[in-house]
Amino acid sequence: MQINNTSFPYGQQGLQRSQDRLDLASQKVANASTQTLGQNSTQANARYGSAIQDGLLEAKSSELEAKANARVIDASDKTIGRLIDITV
Repeated sequence: MQINNTSFPYGQQGLQRSQDRLDLASQKVANASTQTLGQNSTQANARYGSAIQDGLLEAKSSELEAKANARVIDASDKTIGRLIDITV
């Protein structure tokens, strides 16, 4: 008997995507924090705060996405365990 569990790969892919988004958000925050001289200070501060805020919001969003995908993987694991009468 073959047991197909299609939700596990989706959870795995989603977890990888959220990790990639977190990497990009972290890079955005790092880049914004290293912006320096050569610009009008008012203009630099406006962009500086905005890029950091955007990066932090994206990081939080990717964290929540990762938690949701981890729950998908957990539910998938429990489903397979129930199907073959194994509990972990």
